[in-house]
Amino acid sequence: MQTFLAPLGELEEYHSIKNACEKDAGVVQIAGCMDSQKTHLIYGLSQGKKYRLILAANELKAREIYEDYRFFDPGVLYYPAKDLLFFQADIHGNLLIRQRMQVIQALLEREEVTVFTSIDGCMDYLMPLDKIQNRVLHFYNDSVIDMEQLKKSLVELGYERVGQVEMPGQFSVRGGIVDIYSLTEENPWRIELWGDEVDSIRSFDAESQRSLDNLEEIMIYPAAEKTLDKGMVSFLDYFPEEEALIFLDEPNRLTENGQAVEEEYQQSLMHREE
Repeated sequence: MQTFLAPLGELEEYHSIKNACEKDAGVVQIAGCMDSQKTHLIYGLSQGKKYRLILAANELKAREIYEDYRFFDPGVLYYPAKDLLFFQADIHGNLLIRQRMQVIQALLEREEVTVFTSIDGCMDYLMPLDKIQNRVLHFYNDSVIDMEQLKKSLVELGYERVGQVEMPGQFSVRGGIVDIYSLTEENPWRIELWGDEVDSIRSFDAESQRSLDNLEEIMIYPAAEKTLDKGMVSFLDYFPEEEALIFLDEPNRLTENGQAVEEEYQQSLMHREE
């Protein structure tokens, strides 16, 4: 990827901006960039930081910049906003939660993460990252499993018990075989037990039931977002100041849209209460 950075290295303005970012100069304002230039500049300035967060004014704009940025980094992630007006969860099922949980998985497991979202994505309250990590189930191919406790734990994590898993967020139990379709994975897992000890863990195709890969360990992330009575945080709190670089696309629009979303939410809440 150094090929993409070479043209930027020839610009004196780029070096000035990069030096200011590296010195933690606070807010650095950059003007005059076209949309295609923004992603190139973001990619260049992001080098050396563990976390990169890019905020856009709305979902449409965030997705546009996200798609452009994938040219530089195919592993970039998109964090969708939860609909504050209560409708989106019904329309999209668990797809929205799946995308959000995949971002949380990356923040907990990857060494470097780049995330795009809208200002809406930072306006709801979330469980702290360390508390989510404590809820993750972790099994090895020689773990001892209490079947009744496992079923209870999966239900508490938001998984639905079914006869046969077909989509993310489901699990099934047949004798000493447990199938789990983790919300963050492309394929479900099959855990085969010998008594109460794990004999094997494999991924398999949900349609053909054909085994794909043998696995040494798995981590099962929640299939639902849980709220607490207190101690909730913002998505921004998931990014430590000393290790993160945050890009604000068109700050004035961010402020305008944030205020509009807040006003619309308060009006909707008042109508629902009435």
